[in-house]
Amino acid sequence: MESGFVLREAGKLDEAEAVFRGAAELLPDSDVPLVALGTVELQRGRFEEAQSACERALRVRPESLYARVHHAEALMFQRRREEAEAELHEVITADPASPHSRTARALLEAADLICAAAAEAAPEASPAATNRAGR
Repeated sequence: MESGFVLREAGKLDEAEAVFRGAAELLPDSDVPLVALGTVELQRGRFEEAQSACERALRVRPESLYARVHHAEALMFQRRREEAEAELHEVITADPASPHSRTARALLEAADLICAAAAEAAPEASPAATNRAGR
């Protein structure tokens, strides 16, 4: 799996995806490769696919703060800010000292920038329309 993270950080997203898909098959009870797939989709700007990958991870491990924080990130980029912020606050409440809570706090601090970037990237997509198509 580590090679998948290295490949993702190097921008080799297709290769990283292949590693994470293989790991998901080898580790069907682990949320980590599914969330990692979601992070690849986030980097590609495919936010609905990222959301879906994180939701699959949450079906495997419902208590996963790792999956929840990246699920919220995918929602934020889809301009579903209220849902994203609620989930991020739940992550922080669940374990304030976890690294996932630190990520959640950073996403909350960056919410204005993320939502502005998402609106600029897809101005024709309204948050209401996205909410109807979501979860």
